[in-house]
Amino acid sequence: METIQLDVQTRDLGMAVSALRKNRLVPAVFYGKGQKNLHLQMDYGVFRKVYLKAGTNRIVDITIDGKKNEKALVHDVQFLPLTGAINHVDFLAVKLSEEVTTSVPVEIVGVSSAVKDLGGILTTIKHEIEVKCLPMDIPQKFEVDISTLDAFSTAIHIKDLSLSAGVKVLDNPEDVIVMVSAPRKEEEVAPATVGLEGTAAELAAKEAAAKEAVAGGAEKEKEKK
Repeated sequence: METIQLDVQTRDLGMAVSALRKNRLVPAVFYGKGQKNLHLQMDYGVFRKVYLKAGTNRIVDITIDGKKNEKALVHDVQFLPLTGAINHVDFLAVKLSEEVTTSVPVEIVGVSSAVKDLGGILTTIKHEIEVKCLPMDIPQKFEVDISTLDAFSTAIHIKDLSLSAGVKVLDNPEDVIVMVSAPRKEEEVAPATVGLEGTAAELAAKEAAAKEAVAGGAEKEKEKK
C-alpha cells in the first residue's frame, strides 16, 4: 500500500487552541504503544487533503518539524458541531511489522437486476468492516458487487468477500453487508389509511349534521314559543 505524506510541526502548548484555529492550524496528538505522546499542529488545508485520501485505514508518513519521520493511522477526527470544520486529530503510531486493527469502508459497485428491473429496495447494512492485519496490507476499501442480487430477499454477507492474504475480518462472517427487499405494495397500507381517514371524515360529517339538527330544533322551539 502506498503511504501518504504529511508535514506537521511540534505544537507550542502555551498557545491557545483558538489562536491556532485563527491561523488555520489544526491541533493534533500522536501516540501509540511505547510511544511518548507528541502534541502537533498542521495546516488545515493540507491535512484536509490528506484525510480525504487516507481516511482512517491508510498509512500516513508524518514528517515532524522537517526531520523526524513517523508512520501512523488517522485514529480519530473531531469536528465542530455547528460548522463541520476539523477541530482536532488523533494519530495512532504504527509499526510495519506489527498487526493493527482498523475499519475498512465498503463501496457498492454494479447494478442489481432485482432493483433495476423488479423495483426492489437496496439496503446497505454494513458501511465499514473491521479487520486486523499488517499496516501495509490494510485494504483501501471493500468493493461489493451487487450485480449478483437478482431476486428479492437476496443478500451479500461478509463471508462472501474475497480477502487478501494476511487480512483477517473481525466482524461476524454471517453479517449482511447489503440486501434487496421487495417494495411495499400500496394495497398493504392503503386500506388501513383510507379506512381510518374515511371513518374520521364520516364521523366529522355526522357530528356536524347532528349539531345542525340540534341547532335547527332549538330554533323551531323558539318560533313556537
